Amino acid sequence: MDKRRITINDIAAHAGVSRSTVSLVLQKHPRIPEETAEKVRQSIAALGYTYNRNAANLRRRTSQAIGLVINDIRNPFFAQLTSAVEERAAEAGYMVYLVESAEQPARQERLLESFIEHDVAGLIVCAATGTPPQAFDRFLAAGIPICMAVRPYPDARLDFAGSDNYGGAKMATQHLIDLGHRRIAFLGGERENPVRIDRLAGYFSGLDARGIAFDPALVVESRPSLTSGVADVNAVMRLEARPTAMLCYNDFVAMGVMHALRCAGLTPGEHMAVVGFDGMPETEITHPPLSTVQLYGRKIGSDAAELLISRIGDPARPPTRRVEQATLIVRASSGRPLNANGE
Repeated sequence: MDKRRITINDIAAHAGVSRSTVSLVLQKHPRIPEETAEKVRQSIAALGYTYNRNAANLRRRTSQAIGLVINDIRNPFFAQLTSAVEERAAEAGYMVYLVESAEQPARQERLLESFIEHDVAGLIVCAATGTPPQAFDRFLAAGIPICMAVRPYPDARLDFAGSDNYGGAKMATQHLIDLGHRRIAFLGGERENPVRIDRLAGYFSGLDARGIAFDPALVVESRPSLTSGVADVNAVMRLEARPTAMLCYNDFVAMGVMHALRCAGLTPGEHMAVVGFDGMPETEITHPPLSTVQLYGRKIGSDAAELLISRIGDPARPPTRRVEQATLIVRASSGRPLNANGE
């Protein structure tokens, strides 16, 4: 062949098939026999052809990419979610553009604009804390499919895939109460974060169901991280009536809490009960192993991808919500039941 750009017609002639057959092979269409598809792939390799997907998308007036916005790329929960989104998207012939909002609504807005400029087929968004209610209005008006993930969002027009944060927090709170604790702190999370709102509501409900008065001094707000866990526990340990147990916004906070307790000469699970949230794999090997509310990042990611792909295929279908139930995993950090003296 000469040095001009190789075309589909060249591949068709080389493989001895029609142009439309080559096109279907490039699109990984299932109706093409494997023997024919392999012949075309061998011709593609022999001729050095590179598929121009952008040009193909323009011809079909479609995109084979979806955008995924997460909050914290370092969090293993979001790594699990992202992996599942990519797997499910690949099965349907899509690739995934991944970006991180870093919990900044303005940054999130710029990222969404960039996705639209790149003509993605749809968006999966884990909304940043403080995202305004009208943030997605113009995208919906433009007919861009959107699925919200992880964090509930107050817009009934949008599909949603997430976890039962309320039920998980209530379950963890009642677990600590069943062990004899009455002074239970709730540590971490930012005030406007809808996940924190749900978890805090579950904590309130767990206390109320057992007739335990809520003490606002036991609730500490912070941007959740390992270091914030240290600051959070120091804040409640200065109280005259200290807590005997701590329910943490997530596992990062809980790990920071356990470190701070050890630095203060206290043993998690012996002098203080600690429960985390999310079910990070690392919780199995902390010292002591961390009790945690297990959420299912991979299932949520798979659900979100399925909902978005379904929405792309059927824009008029009714909005769908998929909420996965949480599971409490009890380990040594919860400690043993307290005796009659609360010890």
